[in-house]
Amino acid sequence: MKGQCVCAATQFEVELQNHHVHSCHCSICRRQTSGVIMTIDIVPGSLKFSQQAQLAIYDSSTWGERGFCKQCGTNLFWRTKDQSYCNINAFALNEAPADLDFGLEIYIDNKPDFYSFAGQRKTLTEADVVAMFQADPKA
Repeated sequence: MKGQCVCAATQFEVELQNHHVHSCHCSICRRQTSGVIMTIDIVPGSLKFSQQAQLAIYDSSTWGERGFCKQCGTNLFWRTKDQSYCNINAFALNEAPADLDFGLEIYIDNKPDFYSFAGQRKTLTEADVVAMFQADPKA
């Protein structure tokens, strides 16, 4: 699948791991997007950039980093530093699959009270996510 930032200065191809959309309520995602980000998991190593002169990587934690376009600011992906896991902005895809489903909310304990999504889905707390992705559990 192909995708890009808002201004098209950063373009990529990717293979989706599944069609499950998840949202993140962490403070970084909320600040970065003025809300939540909706993402889709991709096959590890499948993120390939056809245009990347404006691509920037932000070192956002001890185990994760975020990619965005320096020109327009579009948030494109979050991945582990070893690149064993990566998800992309679901709305950066040029044509999203018709069968996407919203199945997971992460950092649910960081979600402000003034909004919520309808329906039921799996949720993970900050501690759940940290336990899954932290490179060194003793750190």
